[in-house]
Amino acid sequence: MSVLEEVEDIYVVCECMDVKYGEILKAIKEGNCDLESLMDATDAGTACGKCRSREDDPDEERAIHLDEILVAAKGQGLCPEEK
Repeated sequence: MSVLEEVEDIYVVCECMDVKYGEILKAIKEGNCDLESLMDATDAGTACGKCRSREDDPDEERAIHLDEILVAAKGQGLCPEEK
């Protein structure tokens, strides 16, 4: 089972901006397949930044991060291949 299948749509990925996993996944499916465009589309990661990556979350407050969701989405073919 992949990371994408383990997380419920209502799980809050970004607490600061109250962005849920379902919103993140929808934005990825709409073509926001890099961190900057995903942040622009959802506002996730634009406040404290802990949800961006494990490196930005040294106290491991978040269970899953935007960069991990993007890697999993790309692995499942939800993003077009980069040229």
